[in-house]
Amino acid sequence: MGMKVYINQEEIAIFAGARIQDAILACSADLWKQVSHGELSVFDRFGNLTDPDGPILDGQHFTLKRNSEL
Repeated sequence: MGMKVYINQEEIAIFAGARIQDAILACSADLWKQVSHGELSVFDRFGNLTDPDGPILDGQHFTLKRNSEL
């Protein structure tokens, strides 16, 4: 059974047990490249910096921000 999560307000259908990095990659390979190269950081819906290797739950929201804007 799959889950729905949100990356920058875009709904992503992802497999159960996925990590944040899996959802970012499903959203955009280019976004994942920027995250993995340290150009973008991942924040949860409360604005907390989040590890891309972290687990996700159905319905979670994540925002990617440029590190130069932080």
